[in-house]
Amino acid sequence: MYLITPVALLLLLVPSGLALFFFLKKRATSGKLILPFSSLAIRRSTTRQAKYVHRALFGTTFLALVLLAFSIARPAKRHLWAEKWAEGIDIVLTLDVSESMDATDFKPNRIVVAKQVIRDFIDKRDTDRIGLVTFGGEAVTKCPLTRDYDFLKQQLEQVELRELKQGTAIGMALTNAVGRLRGSTAKSKVIVLITDGDSNVGAINPITASNLAKEEGIRIYAIGIGKNSRVLVPIYAYDVMGNRTHLLTHIPSYLNPELLKEIAALTGAKAYMAKDEGSLAAVLSEIDQLEKSKVKITPKSRTEELYFWIAFVATILLFGVYLLQELRYWRASPRYATSISKP
Repeated sequence: MYLITPVALLLLLVPSGLALFFFLKKRATSGKLILPFSSLAIRRSTTRQAKYVHRALFGTTFLALVLLAFSIARPAKRHLWAEKWAEGIDIVLTLDVSESMDATDFKPNRIVVAKQVIRDFIDKRDTDRIGLVTFGGEAVTKCPLTRDYDFLKQQLEQVELRELKQGTAIGMALTNAVGRLRGSTAKSKVIVLITDGDSNVGAINPITASNLAKEEGIRIYAIGIGKNSRVLVPIYAYDVMGNRTHLLTHIPSYLNPELLKEIAALTGAKAYMAKDEGSLAAVLSEIDQLEKSKVKITPKSRTEELYFWIAFVATILLFGVYLLQELRYWRASPRYATSISKP
C-alpha cells in the first residue's frame, strides 16, 4: 500500500482547520454551543439530543473531508509477481538391453541399476521433453519425447533384457535417437547413450551416426558401464521338455572406451566410464547439471488504485449529512438561531 500523490495530504489542513475554528468559536461563546438547526427541530428534541446530533453531523462531515483528502492522494496497492519461462531441453535416453547387461558386477545387475539411476534422472527434470530408445542387435523407440514423466517411467519399467535381437548396434541406436530429435524445435538437443559393449552389429556405423547428430546440433553424452575384467552373466538354456535353466558364466568385458570418447567428442559432449552404481549415478547427476534448462524470471507488477472507493464513501457521508440537514434538521435563518448552554 502506498500513496501516488502524497503531497495531497496537505488538504487535511482543511478539516483540521474547520475543527479548530469551531472549537475556538465554542470557547469564545463562553461554553455555549451554536446549533444551526431550525427552532422546530429543537422543539422536537431535547437539549442533550440536539447536542449529540450536532456532534454526529460535524464528526461525519470531518470524516468525509479526511477521506476526500486521502482519495486525492490516490492510495494504491501494488501487486507483485514473477513470470517464469523455461527454455526446455529435448533429451533421448538410449539404453543398451543386450544380454551382457545382466552382468552381476552391479548389484543385482547392470540393467536394474541403470533403470533406477535413469528414474532418478527423470525425477530431477520438470520442463524438458524426454524420450527413451532401447537397443540390442536392433533399436526401437520405447517412448517418444514427452513431458508425461509418469508414462515415461512406466515404459522404462517394462524394459526387459533379451527382448530384442542379440548384439550391440550402437550406430542403429544413435540413428534412431537422432530421428526422434530431428523435428525438435528445442535450442538444446541431447542424447544420453548408456551401453556396456562395443558396436558389433547394425547397418550404420556409430561414427556415421555421430556425424549425423553433429549436423543436427545434437550432443551425445556416452556412458560406458561395467568393469574391464571378466564378469559373471547368467546364461539361459532350455531342455527338451521346454524347461528353462540358467548357469552363471564368466564373459570378458567388450566395452570400447575409445569409441565412446570419439562419439562424444564429435558432438561437443563428454564420455564417461561408470564402474559401479555410485559412479553411474554421479555421471547422470553431472549431465543433469550440464544440461540444465535455462529459466528466465521476469518480475511483473500491477497497480490497483483505491481512491474511487474512498471517494465514494466520502460522497455518501456528505450526501447523508446534507439530507439530514435539509429534510429533518432544516437550516434556520439567522433570526431563528438558538443558543444552548452546555450542561
